[in-house]
Amino acid sequence: MRIAVTGVTGFVGGAVAQALAADGHEVLGLGRAGESGSWGGDYATWDLASGLPGPHALRDCDAVVHAAARVSPWGGDGPFVAATVHGTARLIDAIAPDARLVVIGSASVYDPRVVQTNARERDAPVPPGRYLNAYARAKAAQEGVVRARRPDAVILRPRAVWGPGDRTLLPRVMARARAGVLPLPGGGRRPASMTFVDSLVQAVIGALAHRDVAGPVNVADATPLVPAALLEELFDRLYRPIRIVAVPSPTADAAAAVVEAAWRVLPVRAEPPITRYAVAALARPLTLDLTRLHDELEVVPDAAVDLGLARTAAWLATADGAIRPA
Repeated sequence: MRIAVTGVTGFVGGAVAQALAADGHEVLGLGRAGESGSWGGDYATWDLASGLPGPHALRDCDAVVHAAARVSPWGGDGPFVAATVHGTARLIDAIAPDARLVVIGSASVYDPRVVQTNARERDAPVPPGRYLNAYARAKAAQEGVVRARRPDAVILRPRAVWGPGDRTLLPRVMARARAGVLPLPGGGRRPASMTFVDSLVQAVIGALAHRDVAGPVNVADATPLVPAALLEELFDRLYRPIRIVAVPSPTADAAAAVVEAAWRVLPVRAEPPITRYAVAALARPLTLDLTRLHDELEVVPDAAVDLGLARTAAWLATADGAIRPA
């Protein structure tokens, strides 16, 4: 198949493109950067927020994996809507009506204000006012666009994607460590659904193969992980042992609210050192019901954590700036 992958210079898009090319597919990569990835396929520059390279680049694709989005825990709604919501609408306009569309959504569309156990696809999205940042609101709105305009598309909802190449999740948390101490809301000791990047790639391949499956599908490894244990092991593998200190969840929530309020009025461009979104992810962990992933896409991923940690640690040890102080 000829398959287009958006966001191909990013973490998830790059992993998907490499796997599809390795399987013998003809891959067209789309990304903001002016350089192609390492899979050896065709490449076209595309800025989500401003437009597409043109129908000629996409109309002959049998399938499209849409991994591009604005990803950040902080920022105003405008840039997120422009890239994630309007960008998705532009993509739908540009692809063939019968092309298989696989959208990389997010488990951030579930209610972050409550602890959720075995959350089912029908439990989200929730009203926009329940979300704690623009990223989650934009991902919920993106789902609305896809379900209204391409009801035959599948929307994968991975939670906490990690692995080699990740510059967003684990490095952001690890950079908060100071003098061998890492404070975490609630201590990060509650098991939560997490997704090794290879497991998300498996879900994409399953979605491409099962064209009859539509709508949202939760994605995660079968065994929930304890975030604190994962971080401790990762630091050990990087020869930087840490001690995790539990911060009471109400205290962390209050501190994040104060910091966010200050950041809104101060002329600061960098993201805050703590956000309500990050606090919720650790203090109110989410586990996902994976029935649709297992039964309908016939994908039952459960990554080998030791191998995943080894690969991730090796990448973090060599990636320039992957871990830096906040």
